[in-house]
Amino acid sequence: MKWIAGLALSGLFLTGALSYAQAPVVKLSEVPVATQAPVPATLPVPVPMPMVTPVPVPTVAPEAPAEEPAPPEDKFLLQKLLESSRAGQTLAGNGWKVYGWTQGSYTTGSVNRSTLPVPFIDRAEQFSLNQNWLHVEKTIDTEKKEFQIGGAADLLIWGTDYRFTPSRGLLTDRQTRGETYGFDLFQGYVDMFLPNLGGQGSTVRVGKFATPIGYEVVQGISNPFVSRSYLFQYNPFTHTGVTVSTPLGDNWSMLNGIVLGNDNFFSSVARTTYLGQLKWAPKDGNTSVSFTTSITDPTFDAGKNFSYYNAYNLLLSHKVTDKLTYVADATYSHIDSAPDIGFAEWYGVANYLLYDATDKIQTKLRVELFNDEQGFRTGTSGLYTAVTAGITYKPTPWLYIMPEVRYDRNENGRPFEGNNNMFTATIGAIVRW
Repeated sequence: MKWIAGLALSGLFLTGALSYAQAPVVKLSEVPVATQAPVPATLPVPVPMPMVTPVPVPTVAPEAPAEEPAPPEDKFLLQKLLESSRAGQTLAGNGWKVYGWTQGSYTTGSVNRSTLPVPFIDRAEQFSLNQNWLHVEKTIDTEKKEFQIGGAADLLIWGTDYRFTPSRGLLTDRQTRGETYGFDLFQGYVDMFLPNLGGQGSTVRVGKFATPIGYEVVQGISNPFVSRSYLFQYNPFTHTGVTVSTPLGDNWSMLNGIVLGNDNFFSSVARTTYLGQLKWAPKDGNTSVSFTTSITDPTFDAGKNFSYYNAYNLLLSHKVTDKLTYVADATYSHIDSAPDIGFAEWYGVANYLLYDATDKIQTKLRVELFNDEQGFRTGTSGLYTAVTAGITYKPTPWLYIMPEVRYDRNENGRPFEGNNNMFTATIGAIVRW
């Protein structure tokens, strides 16, 4: 019944989002009145004329209206400084982009020290420098049917968020020691576009990359909220391995890959894992749907203290109007032989409403139901309900101001400093550079 109530609540949010458009008014132009020539008193006698075959006049097709130029790309301080040098101009000329951002936040609420198991805003009543992030990328244009090489690197230079994104075998010493601030190589991969692989070409990715599972991301500039959903926190962040992305016509695409597990780099816990996705996303449509999975032998390794689990994700995005977007993100995950538990499963659904009030203000709502059946992921079993409302205000392209309020509740346990519910208010900001 709690699941039904949650889905009904999501339906109410969708119903309230419907809007109407006013039909345009057609303006009539004035038609000039024709004047009539005077009729002569004596009609002239018609003179026979030879028959002349009319010559067709070639029609000239009207010129197509010129396309509006694309808006100029935002360039921030670091990229502008680089492009003022010869080396930076060479990078830009070869399609490379370099930029970064700094994100900080402050959280207050009904808890005194920590919001855990709610991640990324866990340090209550104190300021957190969440992310100092450097991003380098060269994207591939798949419309060009030619061999191309690109790639990306994401380095969390310093911040508190590194504690939630470690990969076994890579820069985990500070995280193991429990230090608040640290760094992480979140992504580092090479892309190759092979125009002859598949009907429309394929993109091969090799390295360490963010998971395609789910809607939310680690990167602060791309996530709708400062806090994260339970679905995001307690499922994969990254994979290391090889994937192949191939379009199947204009509407469908698929991804297939072999990776070393979930959140594992090259280490002793590597286990062959299949990573796959099937996606339907019409180019001119308002709706996209994808199914993504990570499958391996989901048996917990007690000797190495590492969790191998399978995850199955269904993601739907629908643009209700030009300004309103709805997203539904659902994931089911399970593991075998968990310590003192055996078989464990966790699953849930997060619903999002994103409304672009102006070109500078977006209002957001997230409603989530997450069931940690045996308490393996959060430490407390039971059904979690979380409602988050927030705003992203961009007074300039380089500054994001992101306040949010959130309410969490666990029906069966007391995970929030001895309570079964928690209220938090967070103010976050991002400076792009």
